[in-house]
Amino acid sequence: MSASSTSYLAFVPQHAPTTHSVLAMIDRGDGPEAETLVSFPDAPSATILAAALNGFLLHQVTAERHMDAVLDDAPVAVRKAISALLPVLAAATADDPAAPRVARQLPPVGDGGFLLFPTTNCPGRCEFCGTCRDDCVDCPECADGGCEVCLPVTLTPRTAAVLGHALAILADEAYDYIYRTGMCRDGTPGPLGAVVPCVADQDEWFLRRYARAFDDLSSDLQIGRFPTPTCTAEEIALDLAIQDAERLYHDEGELVADLETELPASRSDYNWDTLQDVLFQDKDYEGLLSYRVPLERDETERWFEEFGNIPPRDRHRGFRR
Repeated sequence: MSASSTSYLAFVPQHAPTTHSVLAMIDRGDGPEAETLVSFPDAPSATILAAALNGFLLHQVTAERHMDAVLDDAPVAVRKAISALLPVLAAATADDPAAPRVARQLPPVGDGGFLLFPTTNCPGRCEFCGTCRDDCVDCPECADGGCEVCLPVTLTPRTAAVLGHALAILADEAYDYIYRTGMCRDGTPGPLGAVVPCVADQDEWFLRRYARAFDDLSSDLQIGRFPTPTCTAEEIALDLAIQDAERLYHDEGELVADLETELPASRSDYNWDTLQDVLFQDKDYEGLLSYRVPLERDETERWFEEFGNIPPRDRHRGFRR
């Protein structure tokens, strides 16, 4: 079975009185069909493994952690089947970014949204630094940065919530500028600077795709994966959003308190410099943030050229507005 001829759409549990299976929803070009992947004697294992495999399809940050937990005591045949499948899934999602759209529509098992992000990388009994607990608070090895396992979390639930809010309001401002609504009724760019000066005179087709870049990154957060830019437009959108999220954190305390009300705290919360360091491949785009001379059309079209080393977006996705 090759990744080029098979699209994995989603994974679902199937429960019967005596056995509990994980079904793979597969499309080989002639329509979707269900195939039994593995079976368990208990229902929770099948449900959690199906959710973890969907998380792998969606590149969720904690998918591997959940998968390791359910496979730890799984039968040998199950572990072998999943080990063989994972590289196939990795290749398939890279070749066919539209395939996981079914998995995106499935209800989450347990926590969803921003709660899919971790609060700690400490496994509780770290093989390197010993039996550290409570997010490595009292671990001298972790305090000195000597443990390569218990590293600080890049994106926590609370950080994701504030960043997601920033992406949403910047997207709305960009759409308002296109349609002369809301904050941009007078036809000038909004106060948050969502539309950078060098592209403010571009046509509606460019600006709609640019506004969608904010929404695409926001959708990454909603399904628990890193908002990894796939093109220059998304790099600019993410940089602006991180800057605005930091502003919100410092200036809008009541709003931030509302956003984090039901989300767990972490010692890695609100580390904006880490996001700037980790989420971008390079900073070649930075000059465009303050460049005020209008760009030519062919230059702006390059903003949407996909990076070759990042899985591309679904070409059939629509626009929110």
